[in-house]
Amino acid sequence: MARSIVLCTTTEADLRRQLGIPTRDGLLRGDRIVSWIIGEDDVVQYLAVLLDARGVVVDLYWNLPTEIPWAPDNQCD
Repeated sequence: MARSIVLCTTTEADLRRQLGIPTRDGLLRGDRIVSWIIGEDDVVQYLAVLLDARGVVVDLYWNLPTEIPWAPDNQCD
C-alpha cells in the first residue's frame, strides 16, 4: 500500500478511494495529517500522510513502531 503512494502526486481522494474513511483527520502545527489503520496482526499497522493545501501527499509515515517519532515535513518543497 505505502509503496504505491507517490509523494507530490498521490492525493487524499486517491487514498480515500483505496482505504475508505480515515481513522483520524487532524492538524499538527497547522498542517493537515490524515491516517488509517491498515492492519491489525500482532502489531497495529498505521499509514499517516501529511497533505498540502491542495490535498496532495507531501510526506508519509508507514508502519513504524510508535516509539519512533515522526516529524512530518513537506518533501515536495
